[in-house]
Amino acid sequence: MQDSNPRKQSYGQRGFGGQRRDNRNREQSQVSVAEWKSENPFHEEWIKNGTDSEMITYAEKAGEFMAKNDLTNSKIRSIYGEVKRIQMGKFEEKNASFLLLRPKVAYALGRDKYNKGLQLFKFIFDEASKSVSDQKTFNNFCNLFEAILAYHKSYGGKD
Repeated sequence: MQDSNPRKQSYGQRGFGGQRRDNRNREQSQVSVAEWKSENPFHEEWIKNGTDSEMITYAEKAGEFMAKNDLTNSKIRSIYGEVKRIQMGKFEEKNASFLLLRPKVAYALGRDKYNKGLQLFKFIFDEASKSVSDQKTFNNFCNLFEAILAYHKSYGGKD
């Protein structure tokens, strides 16, 4: 006979009101990351040349996909904080810090490898960061990053 007392169940299984907190009961997007990427190609010109309306549309679609596929703000907060710290200084002086962000993103994905939102975030981060070479391209990178995070939050991205 199973004990129905939620307090005796393992930690993290029940939230407020006895609702399950794991990913199995959440509504998931049926689109794979590979399908999303093929339907929404990344353009390195957004980093090299700056923002255009197509980049904003891309950021909105990416933010929505990430929010609907369990990417939480807490998973990317440390990355975003480091990007903002670099942005406050001179990129050329903080280049090593920027280069070390790619392994941080890879580490975050390694801890949650089935998170489709985080998989897409890593893909976009990697593609965009490859084109960053100076202060101008870094600022363009920041614009894309911030636009994605804004749309992620507007589509219900959780903390």
